[in-house]
Parts: sequence; structure tokens; C-alpha cells
Amino acid sequence: MKHLPSSFPRPPFFFFLLSFTFCLLAFGSEVGAIKFKGNRSFSSRHLSQIVQVKPKQPISDVALEEDVRALENFYRSQGFFNARVEKGVGIVSNKKVITFHIMEGERARIGAITIQGNRAFPTSRLTSLLPFVKGNYFTFALLEAGTGRLRQFYLNSGYPFVQVSDTFELNNSWVAVQFFIEEGPECYIKDVQIRGNRAVASGTIWRTAEVQKGERFSRAKLEEAQRRLYATKLFSRVVFYVYRTDSISDSVTVRFDVIEQEQRGVALGLGLQTPPSRALFEVEWEHNNVLNRGQWLVAGSSFSPDLRGNYRVNFDITYRIPYLFWTRVDFQTHPFFYYERLDSSRQREYGVETGMSRDLFPQLRLSLFNRLRLVADTSQGITNSLALSMVYDSRDNFFEPQRGFYIQPGLEVAGGIFLGHNDFVRTVIDTRWYQALGPVVFAARGLAGRIEPYGRTSSLPYYEEFSLGGRNNLRGYPDRALGPDSAFSGRYGPVIVNSSFELRGPYFFRWVGLVGFLDLGQVAGKEDIFLRKLEAGAGVGIRVHTPLGPLRLDWGKRLKTPPPNDWGKLYLGVLHAF
Repeated sequence: MKHLPSSFPRPPFFFFLLSFTFCLLAFGSEVGAIKFKGNRSFSSRHLSQIVQVKPKQPISDVALEEDVRALENFYRSQGFFNARVEKGVGIVSNKKVITFHIMEGERARIGAITIQGNRAFPTSRLTSLLPFVKGNYFTFALLEAGTGRLRQFYLNSGYPFVQVSDTFELNNSWVAVQFFIEEGPECYIKDVQIRGNRAVASGTIWRTAEVQKGERFSRAKLEEAQRRLYATKLFSRVVFYVYRTDSISDSVTVRFDVIEQEQRGVALGLGLQTPPSRALFEVEWEHNNVLNRGQWLVAGSSFSPDLRGNYRVNFDITYRIPYLFWTRVDFQTHPFFYYERLDSSRQREYGVETGMSRDLFPQLRLSLFNRLRLVADTSQGITNSLALSMVYDSRDNFFEPQRGFYIQPGLEVAGGIFLGHNDFVRTVIDTRWYQALGPVVFAARGLAGRIEPYGRTSSLPYYEEFSLGGRNNLRGYPDRALGPDSAFSGRYGPVIVNSSFELRGPYFFRWVGLVGFLDLGQVAGKEDIFLRKLEAGAGVGIRVHTPLGPLRLDWGKRLKTPPPNDWGKLYLGVLHAF
């Protein structure tokens, strides 16, 4: 037998060394690029979010195999049942390049749609609820959504114990979809029980929930009742249970379990406002369960001085009675006092706003308010008016809306049969629109208003007219900077137009974001409002995410005829400008 020289490794160790070296070269270093080939139905950017391997990160053969399976599972979930994926590893410019070769195959479409077990509703009615029709591309998400819609329809139509399941069968490139329904009994509410409340009266909870004995069961109505109870701010937890006392009954008992939270509190606030530079001190006391009936009482005061000895003082009280006379009418009264010292001028204002509102739909509210206002030391000091307004709000989030629409038209009539010193009609409309564009949100606002005197009034007092300029409407301009009429260190007018546009970037590190904005607007007389006279301001801002809404720092610069040495203005505030 011939032996190898002792200086040469034995074959097993030699091959092991080669294999180990290849693994280090192929999988032990960082990834330079990731490529997808053969993908026609989905972009490479979309597929890159599915795989684990990322540029500038080490890789392993196990991770690549998992990515291959993940891509194949994704394609099959989208109806590509014959899709196959193969991986490849190459070296370009001393960097690893991972290539996923995708053979999509033919995409399956939905063929026959069958529903079985339904007795209460015709098949045509149930089929119309499905998010797909024959001929659509098949996806598991569509199948799951169809099952959810059928179940939700039954739950909201009196069938609390319905069971819905689905299955499908592939035949060449067509998928036959089948749903199986176990309806259970149609049920009515026999009793509504409350458990866990101590300070809040059970009658207040029943009234807010609006779930009545004898009505047909609807899960959507119970979920809406749950949202209304949370909105009272009386409870930290609200859950509901539905059960039958026996297996053959067609009635159910609904039980709400609640955990109460603190119903009184004091809030202190300290801030800085600019421009003009001034401090802000606030204190507020709140009780949201007066008389154990869920009525709100809020008293607040603020003091805001600047560096020149000027200041503003405000006191106000808000008392709110939800469900006035056991109806869905919300009653509210708001007395207030305001005092401002500005250089040699003084303004004292007393008033009270009292009115009612009602939610006609979850997104639509109608309000009717009386406003009684006295501005002291003026010959036209008293305004007594009736204001009608409507709010439609479909925004998905109050603090950080990503999409949705907001519109608030309003009509106010003062004087006449309401007496006072001032006769006028005011019309205003405020609209806002939000739309997510990938990670960026586009936000737009438009505001227009006009006030017209009549009767005894030939010219309106300045404090009833419009003003424009500052942190919330026309950044880059001082407060109350625009208008044909001059009074109390500001400018005013009977006509206003204002629009703002913002691009709001995502929050980096989950707490800081960037914003770019453009503001347009003008306050003018009744006959001299033209687009060519619109003033404009633009700038950038920083948003800091907090649990109470974003804090903002904006820099705005006026674009039309800026004064000499105008470097723009900085604005500090809470929440977005709109």
C-alpha cells in the first residue's frame, strides 16, 4: 500500500477544509446586493420585505432556504400554486450577490362559489357580501375576508352563535370556493346586566350603552356601546359577554363588565410661545362624573405674560350633560372671562356659550348654540347670536391622521330678534383632507368665511371680524397681520380665505419627524378679495411624538414682499397646525 507523504493532509480533512472555506466565502460574509429575477406580478421592492436576508448583513444557508420557502408560500397565498423559487449566490466586485430566481407559473382564478347551510338569508344576498366575484384572482386573504364578512353579517343580524368555515378545491387554473354556515338560533336580548361599577350609576351606563331589552341581537351595536362607554372617560376597561341561560332559548343576556378609573383630577401646564415670545401658565380641574351621572365639569385658568409687560388672562368653566332628558342630545354651557393688556390698550370680554349637539351618525354631528358676548368699554359691546354648525369627520386618528376627510360648515345669525348691539350674518366653511402616500402623509386645509352686517349695523366691530397670520394659519407672518381694518394692534376684515398644505414625513426613531408646508391666505373687504392678492408663507418644521400628541417647531418665511432683514419666524406649539 502506498502512503501519502506525512506533510500532505489526509483526504477527509482536506475535503473538510475545502468545504469549510467555501462556506466562509459563500455564507460567512456580508451581502452586497439582493436581486429577484422572473418576478412579473410583484415588484422587487415588495419581495425584499418578505425575505430575511438584507444588504450589509451576514447570511447563512439555513436563512436562504427559509427565504426560499417564504417566497414560495407568499406566491401560493396569492394564487400561484405552482410557483417555484431557487436561490443563487455569486460574487461581484468582491461582494456577495444573492439572486432569487422565481418561476411564477399561472395564477389561479376563482371559479364556482358555493354557500351551504344558510336558511335565514338567500344565497344571492350572501354572495353579494363577498369581496370577490367569479373570475377574480384567488388569494387566501380574499377567502379569509369573505368568511369574516359572512360571519359579521350574521352577528349583526341576530345570530350571535353563528359559525362560518371555508374550503377550496383547485382544478387546473380555477379554484372552486365553498362556505359552510351553521347559523344557530336568531336571538333577542332578554336582559342587560352591569357589573363592576361603584361610583357610576348603573342607569348612566345603560343610558350610554343604548342596548334595550327585547331588541334583536347585533354585535355591531354592542361594539358601538363599548366605544361610547370608553368615550365617557369613566372606565379603564369595558368588555361585554353574551350568553344563553339554556341551550334551546332564543334569547340572550348581555353583560357589561367595567373597571372604573379616577374621575377627578388637576392638570398643570407650563409652556413657551413664540412669536411673540411669551410664557404660558395653565391650571385645570376636571370632574367627569358629577352627581354620579356622567356629567362633566371643567374649570380652567391661564396666564400668558410677555417680556414687555403685556399679558393675557383667561378663566372659563364648561358644564356638560350627555343624554339630556335620556335622549342622545348633548347639552353644554361655557361661561368665560378674557382680559388682555397690549401696550396702552386693554380688552375685557365676558360671555357664555350654551347649546346642544347630537351625533346623527358616528361621523356626523349637528350643533345649535347661543353665543352671548360682551366686550367691555365699546359702544357695540354686546353680541347675541344663534349658530348652527355641522361636522363630518372621517379621519382615522385625531392626533396623527393618515387618511380621511373633515368638513365643518357653519351659519351664525346675530342681532335682529336676538337683540344685542350687532346685527350680522356669518358663514364659514372649514375643510381638511389627509392621504398617506407611502411613508409620507399629504395634508390640506381650506377655510373661507364672510360676515355681512344688516339692520341697525352698518359697520362691524373689529372683534367680530376675521384675522389671519401666525402659527396656525399663515406662518411667516405676525399674528393678526392681514386685513383692511386696523384696531387693537392688529388688522381685521369681513372676508377670509386661507389654505395650507403639508407633507408630513414618518417619525425617525419613533419620536421625531419632519414637515414641509405652504400657507396661503388673505383677509379683505367685501369687494377686494382676488387670488392675486393672496399672501403666501412657506417653511419646514420638526414634530416630536408624545402620548398627548405631537409637539411642533416650525420655521416660516413670508414669500411676498418680505420686509428688510426678514429671516422668517419660529413657532412653538402643540399638535399639528390642522
